[in-house]
Amino acid sequence: MEDFVATITIDNTTCKAREGSTIIDAARENGIDIPTLGYDPRVSPPTNVEISMVEVLNKGKPHIISATSTVIADGMIITTRSPALESFRKIYLQALLRNHYGDCVAPCVSRCPAHIDIQKYLYHVANGNFVEALRVIKESNPFPSVCGRVCPHPCETECRRNAVDSAVNINGVKRFIGDFDSYQAVEFTPRLLPDTGKRAVVIGAGPAGLTCAYFLKCLGHRVTVFEKQEAAGGMLRWGIPRYRLPEDILDREIRAILNLDIDIQYRKELGKDFTIQSLKRDGYDAIFLGIGAQKSSRMAIPGEDTPGVMTGLDLLARCARNETPDLGDNVVVFGGGNTAMDAARSAIRLGSRNVIVAYRRTRNEMPAEDIEIEEAIEEGVKMMYLTAPKTISLEYGALSLMCMKMELGEPDASGRRRPIPVDGADFTLPSTTIISAIGQIIDNDCMARDDLTTKHGTILVGNTMDTSIPGVFSGGDCVSGPDIAINAIGAGKKAAYEIDEYLRTGRSVPDIEPYNCSKGRWGQVSPDEFKWVTPSERHEIPFLDPQSRKTGFEEYTRTWDNETAMEEAARCLSCGCIERYGCTLRRYASEYEVEFDSPAPVRVLPVDDNHPFIVRDPGKCILCGLCLKVCREMEGSSALSFYETDNVLTIGPNDHRPLDMTVCVACGHCATACPTGALSFKPVIPTIYRALHDPNIIVVAQIAPAVRATFGQYYGLEPSTVMSVLSAGLKEVGFNFVFDTCWAADLTIMEEGTEFLTRIAEGGILPQITSCCPAWVNYCEKMAPDILPHLSSCRSPQQMFGSVMKHYFARQMKVPPERLFFVSIMPCNAKKYEARRPEFNQDSIADVDAVLTTTEVIRMFEERGMDPRKFNPVPVDAFFGKVSGAGIIFGASGGVAEAALRLAAERVIGKRMESFTYEQVRGLNGVKETTINFGETKVRLAVVSGLRNAQDLIDRMRAGDAPYDLIEVMACPGGCINGSGNPAPKLTSDPEDRLEVLYRLDEIAPIKKSQDNPTIQAIYTNWLGKPDGTLSHHNLHTTYRRRSMRVQESVEELLRDRMPIDVGVCLGTSCYLKGSFHLLEGLSAELKKRGLLEKFRIKARFCTDQCAGGPNVVVGTSVINQVDPDDPVAFVETHLIPALKVLESN
Repeated sequence: MEDFVATITIDNTTCKAREGSTIIDAARENGIDIPTLGYDPRVSPPTNVEISMVEVLNKGKPHIISATSTVIADGMIITTRSPALESFRKIYLQALLRNHYGDCVAPCVSRCPAHIDIQKYLYHVANGNFVEALRVIKESNPFPSVCGRVCPHPCETECRRNAVDSAVNINGVKRFIGDFDSYQAVEFTPRLLPDTGKRAVVIGAGPAGLTCAYFLKCLGHRVTVFEKQEAAGGMLRWGIPRYRLPEDILDREIRAILNLDIDIQYRKELGKDFTIQSLKRDGYDAIFLGIGAQKSSRMAIPGEDTPGVMTGLDLLARCARNETPDLGDNVVVFGGGNTAMDAARSAIRLGSRNVIVAYRRTRNEMPAEDIEIEEAIEEGVKMMYLTAPKTISLEYGALSLMCMKMELGEPDASGRRRPIPVDGADFTLPSTTIISAIGQIIDNDCMARDDLTTKHGTILVGNTMDTSIPGVFSGGDCVSGPDIAINAIGAGKKAAYEIDEYLRTGRSVPDIEPYNCSKGRWGQVSPDEFKWVTPSERHEIPFLDPQSRKTGFEEYTRTWDNETAMEEAARCLSCGCIERYGCTLRRYASEYEVEFDSPAPVRVLPVDDNHPFIVRDPGKCILCGLCLKVCREMEGSSALSFYETDNVLTIGPNDHRPLDMTVCVACGHCATACPTGALSFKPVIPTIYRALHDPNIIVVAQIAPAVRATFGQYYGLEPSTVMSVLSAGLKEVGFNFVFDTCWAADLTIMEEGTEFLTRIAEGGILPQITSCCPAWVNYCEKMAPDILPHLSSCRSPQQMFGSVMKHYFARQMKVPPERLFFVSIMPCNAKKYEARRPEFNQDSIADVDAVLTTTEVIRMFEERGMDPRKFNPVPVDAFFGKVSGAGIIFGASGGVAEAALRLAAERVIGKRMESFTYEQVRGLNGVKETTINFGETKVRLAVVSGLRNAQDLIDRMRAGDAPYDLIEVMACPGGCINGSGNPAPKLTSDPEDRLEVLYRLDEIAPIKKSQDNPTIQAIYTNWLGKPDGTLSHHNLHTTYRRRSMRVQESVEELLRDRMPIDVGVCLGTSCYLKGSFHLLEGLSAELKKRGLLEKFRIKARFCTDQCAGGPNVVVGTSVINQVDPDDPVAFVETHLIPALKVLESN
């Protein structure tokens, strides 16, 4: 491109760069990533938080400079990665995170051995998205139904809900989702990557081996499994009784794995039918050993091999093979784990009348799950503690069992008190069968290599699950020793990814663990953090009574129904950060291997969620100041500033005012720009999901003009296809109808253009100012109420469409309006604020029920695993299907004015115009002024974007120096294409590219003018009558009123009984533009110079409602106007020193 005029070198790559580009822009243009925090191309570069340092070669020596503020020069040689830079960034990030307070991921997720995204699937279940929940689980665990029945759920011990009432029943929800899959016509199938041609073999079809095979296949490799037994499952099949884990449940989930085209060969035993060396000779590229720990530990007592003595695993395996061994009436089971409980409960079901579990310690030391012990006792199993076997013999054809009475001594290596025999306390137990269930060991005779195992017999592996033999990996019980199934599943998953790395690169490298900040365990978190939680009872899994369940091996528990699962999932507190998937700070902390260092003592700052849609969590703020910059420099407001609370510096509204009670116009740019979770948006997607899953609700979407440009830019789509792609995606999600807001923009022009012509003809209030932008309306209502009569009374296109939906479309559909759920898809978060306005919510029926931003639609698609680039396009629905080019350009600054001119020109001249362009109002300039001639009629026009420019215009209007007829105002620079609901621009050229898209679509639009839209003409004919008529005015217009920012609070006295005296400098937009921030700094410096800082408290404050007289300073309750910002000395002498003397004289 001819714009690329400089040649530079970045990381040894020759690059072209645009003239005037900064290093960061040039790098991004060439696809090179330089870490940034606190940077946005639309505002000035960061000064206090700067991670974007690079090295530039100058006279042969590297110099470290800022990539965000340094302009490129031809021939510049830049290095973005070096040991010095890596060290600097790591130290810098560590410092930024020193006082970071939050949870990157939920504690339950961190505790889960398979790292299942529990918070995410609970979120989906709570919202009725069962398919999406299943996908989330199977991304980490192919056995949800199995684990939902047998997992001891260590995740629940970490659930923060324990601090309120009881943990979320995570396992119950997982079981529900796993079973949900079995009810579907087509069961879930994971996405498989393309075939790599690599061959892997898995030895052992237990939970670790099958999981490893599953993920290897998903990663694109060819997998063969060798299994020693006649069926797959390992300990899941042979070691867990069917009343806990039914055979059909296990078979179904194993079948789902094998159906991925995984070859399995049964009765193939390592060391007998093949060896590791033979597998390598057969051409396998990688081997996974998952042979488990299925050999029972011996009791090591005389008579252990006597007939009638068996192991717990032997009994459970025989039951799994549908055998019914006769155990006799008196069964003694030695052991205290889950296998012992399973064996004892199986004996009850086989008809034994007296079943005893003998354990050498007490109940407190039993390793079995409490629920297993309790249910065994309920079914009639007797517990005999402090009992150990001594000898077994066969006397007169009957078993004779001699036992020892034990007592507890000092703790042993396990931490439990060591059992010691009591002298002279031996006794006998009558028994027909003796079962040993004291543990399992690994049968490693099959490997015949000492270098593969530890002294305990387990297989020795490194951090990447690799053994001492290249290409051989291992995991599960054969590595860890006997453990729970979810640990084996987690090991199988990890091994699969390590093997994948090995197969693709020839080596395996330890994964970099993602950075994870944590508030600590639930007992360490302040109770104040749970005040907002309403206690609710935990739902337990239903089960049969003991008498009913012990008569057979049928499953005795039941899976929930939909409603119960959703209710239980909704108990989740969503502890993990809302930005955990896209947090820039966490990504860099992980990349540079920053270690979490819990701050001590923790300084907890309160979370502010008073705003209608913004949540402020100061504990996560890194003080980068980007929110301030986009608020002040880009938007032209000043709702935020630095301040101290509890001796901690943070950013937020001064005086601890609610954000909505400041000069905040609800644009949302602060939260969009925030690189952490310190500023975020309240979730709205769950509301959409609930509507989509309600069979009584018709869900309808409208898509704003600017979304075409920003959504298409994000996915690299052809602009002309974006609407049909979005329509296809929304229909797939479940929307019943999808319409184009450009239709409502055409309707707006008919009303606003007619209103404008009427004001001219009848001598109405001029200039008429557009009212489509809700942030601009908020600004006027708060900061410039004297301008309100100039605003057009027309509602915005969003709200006009909402009125049409509820009052016209509902009637056409023959449904009551409350059955229509209308969703706006907007480039702007302020639209959420607008939709909540009381005048648009009458009789508990909202015209617009919910607003989704472009970014939130992208998130909705991503969390459902949908890729818009693969959609089959579906046109928007035809009912309001016709739109004009005039409606499309509404998304650009100047677009509303140009669309209105296309109408006004024909109305004034009195004839059709086939071609016209108003280039004067186009472009990204913040202020555009022109005069348009319609024959003998001249229309004086101004187009303004950015509230700083708008305030200048207001000041000119107040001074009588704004000779315009029509003014268009958009709060965001450039208009809606730069709204906070869009993905933030990465390049300085992004906004211009978005603007160009809208004008190109206007060029190819078959209808250019709103008045030529036949569906607009039809709605006037069928319902509204005429533009700006009685019916249209009632349904499509509104009024705006002054809004107070005063907070109800006790009156401050000027002179208090104690120091210091409060001095508040107004930083409202009007005062800020007149230099009040400079005054704030000057007053602080002057009082410090005089040694008076302890006697006065200088602070920023917000609007005094006396904007015209600014800059304003409040001393106590007195407002002092027109303070000279350049003369703080005079203010101190005139106002502060006298106040101090009065106070000191009292």
